[in-house]
Amino acid sequence: MNTLSRHRDQDKGSRAHSARHLGLPGAVVAVLFVVAALLPLIAALGSGIEPANTSTELATALGLTAAALLFLQFWSSGRYESISGRVGIDRTMGFHRLAACALLAFALLHPVTYLANSLFADPVATWSRLTAMMASPRLRSGSLALAGLIIIVSVAAVRTRPFVRYEVWRIGHGPLAVFVAGLVLHHATTTGTYSAETPLRHILIIFAGGALAAILSVYVVRPWRMWREDWHVGQVRRIGTRAIEMILHGPATTRLRFRAGQFIWMTLAPHRPPFHDHPFSIASAPAELPRLRLVINEVGDCTRTFERIAPGTRVAIDGPHGSFMVPPDKAPVILISGGAGIAPLLGMIEEAAAIGDRRPYRLLFAAREQGGLIYLDRLRELQLKVDLSIHCLVDAGQREDQIGKGPLQPNHVRDFVDGVDPQGAVALVCGPPRMMEVATDALLGAGVPENSVLYERFDFGAGKGRLDKARRNQELLVFLVIVVAMTAFSLRQL
Repeated sequence: MNTLSRHRDQDKGSRAHSARHLGLPGAVVAVLFVVAALLPLIAALGSGIEPANTSTELATALGLTAAALLFLQFWSSGRYESISGRVGIDRTMGFHRLAACALLAFALLHPVTYLANSLFADPVATWSRLTAMMASPRLRSGSLALAGLIIIVSVAAVRTRPFVRYEVWRIGHGPLAVFVAGLVLHHATTTGTYSAETPLRHILIIFAGGALAAILSVYVVRPWRMWREDWHVGQVRRIGTRAIEMILHGPATTRLRFRAGQFIWMTLAPHRPPFHDHPFSIASAPAELPRLRLVINEVGDCTRTFERIAPGTRVAIDGPHGSFMVPPDKAPVILISGGAGIAPLLGMIEEAAAIGDRRPYRLLFAAREQGGLIYLDRLRELQLKVDLSIHCLVDAGQREDQIGKGPLQPNHVRDFVDGVDPQGAVALVCGPPRMMEVATDALLGAGVPENSVLYERFDFGAGKGRLDKARRNQELLVFLVIVVAMTAFSLRQL
């Protein structure tokens, strides 16, 4: 190898460590979110206005907090690694969905609570007052905003159904949210006793300005950044029953820096981000830049067309994203994959080979049929460079003698980690939702600590496993704190 080639290889190898793990700790993000959501109430408290009755104050608290949550949604929906990089975009987006439900609940309760004192005494009269209130010209912007919120949350709840096209949902979701935010700003600054006070009005305007900055970032700045480098499709080939490999080539001077396990958002020309970009895990090592290997799981109308993409097609990429990476201080490294979920794990093993990682890696690889064990030959080649043991499972069909019978069950995981010190190990899991739930629950049952079981899912906030429930409980705690604060605000005159 000549000197120039050696220097190039050393430079590429150094890229494995050049991507910084940006972001704030999860607890810090949660505290900042709570403080931001309660800022309008804090401003109202500082106004010196004498509080009204409890129901009126609670209705005010619900409205002001709902407004704050709406503006914050523009940030929690973005890919802002400097804020939430350590948390992971799957948790960020799961929280975004939960916050949307809380926001809608607060917004629905906001007008009703004003009439709470008469609700049970005379429900018919209360309903008449409520409908008159919602039809009032003075409150029209608030009524329209509430209708818009109902549409946004309802459509988002069914966006994964076959009758909702992803691109259509993306095109409508953002602009409608912007329209609703404008209505909320008008409603919040033109009605209510507290809103007439300068500090609260300034806070609401600052919130709106922050939302506008997020909008510009998503719709202007990020698309420009995604297209500024010349990335194109080098090769597309089928590698499994429902899996496509796509090789991307970028400029030798690419600014992209990533860690194995992370992913990118990609848009294929002639389409334009942010309405047509999709997330894909990187299945190659950083040392291979400016070449990227992606694994496309054919699960939707868009991905089913990828096999027909012509080489040379331009692509726009945004990344890297995600916190799904091998920690440097854990051993052994336990990898559990289902089907195309091998993509980020393969990248991790490729990186281990590139940097000479001497830790033991153990891979449990499950698929519906043997054809779903993609890259198995490559993984066996990597055993010559990495301390890697591989155990495979297949659900149905013919299989090699050394491949076990699936589907993945808790006993498979327990047997796989038998003899491993669970306290020192790290486990990374990627695959279909149900498989991840079985695997993560079994790992916890085998004694692997919660903070050492890592997984990243793109069904954002779903799941019935122990770790999924623990995440949701942490998120619900955030909103419980907000509810307690609103209650205290409404009861302060007692």
